[in-house]
Amino acid sequence: MTTLLNEIAHCPHVNFCIQNPSVDHPCREIVFSQSSSTLNEYQVPEPWSGCIEQAPILFLSSNPSISSVEDYPRWSWSDDAIDDFFNNRFGGGRKVGIKDGIKSLQKDGTYSGGVNFWSAVRQRAAELFQRNVTPGIDYAITEIVHCKSVKEIGVKEAQNQCVQSYLQKVLQMAAARVVVVLGERAKKAMQDEFNIPKDVSLFGPIAIGGREKLITFLPHPSAFGIKKFANCLKYDELESLRAFLR
Repeated sequence: MTTLLNEIAHCPHVNFCIQNPSVDHPCREIVFSQSSSTLNEYQVPEPWSGCIEQAPILFLSSNPSISSVEDYPRWSWSDDAIDDFFNNRFGGGRKVGIKDGIKSLQKDGTYSGGVNFWSAVRQRAAELFQRNVTPGIDYAITEIVHCKSVKEIGVKEAQNQCVQSYLQKVLQMAAARVVVVLGERAKKAMQDEFNIPKDVSLFGPIAIGGREKLITFLPHPSAFGIKKFANCLKYDELESLRAFLR
């Protein structure tokens, strides 16, 4: 039985693009932004990172960045290995793919320095809970476009296809009571998908997949300016988020 995680990781649109390189397709640019010449070596689309069916917070951004030196699943990996990697990426599986919530496992067995995006996400989760957090358990991470690329190459073109294919399915699976949307691209996708007014910082609760969720918006961690909840939300909005998590 194919799980949603495996469906995304082995996305048929990726397979189609690689098997039909001369055919126009909205995902073509992002697929071929990877340097791998074969499907087996393709770095699979990233469904999510963390225990999405448990974590009370879900961070949603544009698309995952790519690294040539990260120990990251290729298309040729088994379904079990791919499933273990993403669900237990922060710990609890065969490998710790993201150490301390901020450092990625490299092919040579060492860990990278802290990744700014992951550091910012951990800080925002701690701000909501007002305590130290456990990455992957207290929060999970996903994107509106699941294929990896540098500097959002191909994201604009692939966005509608990926959102239509997977966004609702991922949010329905997520146990998160709070969805934190990071950046303008993800914000626009969520506004369009759920008819959210453009000028709100907090929306809901709304039922998605039979669960009530509050949706809130922050600037992307790479954007200029202040990105804390305390600076981007009104006091009562922030307190509503915290109360909803209890």
